[in-house]
This record gives sequence, structure tokens and C-alpha cells, in this order.
Amino acid sequence: MPELNTISIKGFKSISSIEVKLGAINVVIGPNGSGKSNFIGVFSFLHSIREGHLQDYVIKAGGADKVLHFGTKITNNLQIHIKFEDERNQYRINLQPTDADELVPESEWVYFWDKRNYSEPYKEGIARIGKEASISAPSSKKVANYVREHLDRWRLYHFHDTSSSSPMKKTMDINDNRYLRPDGSNLAAFLYFLREKHNTSYSLIRRTVQRVAPFFDDFQLEPQQLNSEKIRLEWKHKGSEAYFDASALSDGTLRFIALATLFLQPIHYQPSVILVDEPELGLHPYAITLLTSLIRQASVNIQVIISTQSSILLDHFQPEDVLVADRVDGGTQFTRLDPVKLDGWLQDYSLGQLWEKNELGGRPGAE
Repeated sequence: MPELNTISIKGFKSISSIEVKLGAINVVIGPNGSGKSNFIGVFSFLHSIREGHLQDYVIKAGGADKVLHFGTKITNNLQIHIKFEDERNQYRINLQPTDADELVPESEWVYFWDKRNYSEPYKEGIARIGKEASISAPSSKKVANYVREHLDRWRLYHFHDTSSSSPMKKTMDINDNRYLRPDGSNLAAFLYFLREKHNTSYSLIRRTVQRVAPFFDDFQLEPQQLNSEKIRLEWKHKGSEAYFDASALSDGTLRFIALATLFLQPIHYQPSVILVDEPELGLHPYAITLLTSLIRQASVNIQVIISTQSSILLDHFQPEDVLVADRVDGGTQFTRLDPVKLDGWLQDYSLGQLWEKNELGGRPGAE
């Protein structure tokens, strides 16, 4: 059963008001500016709230006026309501702007619903801590603690940065291996940990990378000789004793290594919900095809939410996996594809072809 059942959002960036039901796989498509990234970004916003970094998030975004839908003159309240584990637990937060262009929690609620014995959920209000949300602080309240733990297990990943200053290419702390970090900044340390403690998963990652990069033999993962607490991502070329660092990899290969590690890591290290914005960026079509197989395999145990601009990636999913983002009256709206309505079309065309033909929506158009 998927971890997340429903998310309702009101007043966040391009999103005026939506309620989205989520499945095991959720592929979000739509034109540029439709709100795909803002939908994925809501989970980053929730993570900041959970970590007690609400004010930092708002400052980096440019103030409350930039976070609220069409600014504070149009929107004076931001609401998020999430339901998970078959609605057994829920979390709702309402935020309001201040005169200082901040966002502060106006109310927070946690819910527990024993559907076998009660017709509606038990609801418990929790008070904010200063300007931060109460859900960010340890609490003796059982329901709040349970919700907090689940929020901590949903992670948004960005492996877009493959520049010379990419965190994936830098020297890392060798013991930074509790989980794969969202920007891949501990990729070498995490792979080293898997090789030493979970060799079956490590070997699967290695063989999968070889399918995309036939020249790749293995990772060269060892503590640095002059500082045994540090490690860098290095690799060996087939048929050679020489080894290279991550800067010798193409951008697409480095991103694929990070994605393969994310989806093929041992189950008990995986987040319960994985979110990735445009995972196909820079990948060869064959690598995209292989990536979709990894996503489908991982979705047996976890929930996956991705946004994409790739018709090739879309071709490998089912209509019921797809959420179409469109701008309607200046705001983002989502529609899940209906396999029954598309059955006739899919006799002759793939999902990607139908999207390109503008039969699915999610294409640029006049508002």
C-alpha cells in the first residue's frame, strides 16, 4: 500500500488549490511553468518545516510574498494537509504571512484514525514554537511523534549539479553513510559502505552502471592515504590499471550512478517516499529506459513521485501512473489519466506519442 494517500495544497506558489490522490508510482507531466516543480517542491517545503527551517526556507525563497500564490495581496493563507497509511495518520498546517514578510504557523493538527472502531479521526492541535512549526520539535505526544517520524522518511533528490563544483565530485567524510543525501554529496561514502556491508546491493549497482557505461569496470573506493577519514568517488576503466575521479565521467553517467544507487540500495535504507524532479536530465534514451525499470522495481516496496519532460520515460508507465499538470485560470491543476478512456488510443500509440500529439493535455496553451 502506498505511504501517501492524499495531499491537499492551497496557496503555494503556482498552486491555488488542489487535492491529489497518490499511487505507488506518480509520474507528473506538463509544460514549463505548469507547476510540476512546485508540486514536487511542496515536499521540500514540508521537509524544511519538519527540520525547523521554515524561516530559512522563506528567506531563501525571497519572502512570504514569493511563496504564496500570486503574493500576499491575493493569498493570505497557505494550507497543506497530508494523509498517509490509508488515512490512519494525517498532518495539517495553516501558515500566515507577517508584516515582516515571514510565514508563521497559524495552526497545526495531527490526526489518528482507527477506522475499524471510529467513524472519524481523532484530532489533536499542536502549538507552534516561536516562528517554527511544532512538528519540528520532539514531543511527548504520541500522535505528533508518529507523524514526525513519517515526515522524516520522505526525501526529495536533486542530482542535477554535475559541474566542477558538484558535491558528488568533492572529497567526502567516509563515515557520512547513514543514508544517501538528497544532492549525492556523500555518494562515494555511501557506495563504500554498501561495498563493505551490503555487497549484493553494491554488485547490482555496479552491474547496472556497466549496462549504461560499458567502459566502466568498478568503483575505486578507498580512504585517502593521507587522511583516512576522507574519500572521493573514483573508478576504474575496463582493461586498464588506471583509475579516474568523477570529473572524468560524463554528466549523464554521473547522474545515472547516483540514480542507480538511490533505487538499488537495500530496502531498509530507502526512504518510504522518493521524489525526483526530472530524473531523465542528461541521460541517453537507453539509460532512461533502464531507469524506468529501476523505478518500477523500487515501487514494489516504496512510493515514487517524479516529474518529467521526457516522452521516452513516459512510454514505460501505465496511464494510471500519470498525473497531468495544466495551468487553469492562472493556477496549477492536476488530472490523473483514465486508462479506460485511453484504451482505444493505446492500441496504436504509446503514452509518449499521445502526449506529443496533445491528446493527454499537459502541453503549452493559452489560459
